[in-house]
Amino acid sequence: MSGRDELKVPGKKGKRFRVWRADIYKLEGEYDTVDEVKAHRWRLDRRYKIEVDRKFMTRNEFDEWAKSQK
Repeated sequence: MSGRDELKVPGKKGKRFRVWRADIYKLEGEYDTVDEVKAHRWRLDRRYKIEVDRKFMTRNEFDEWAKSQK
């Protein structure tokens, strides 16, 4: 098998966005759209990281990234 061959894994396609609780690295939600991420129930006493296509961002970085995607 060459490097260009694609492996197909059976099952559902995963969600594009994940919201992680940063202080204990616990997954809090998985979402398909930016609007769903923004609707997440954010708590002020917790720190979060948002995973976008395997890249982690803070909420401020995510907001800037989302603006640039429109």
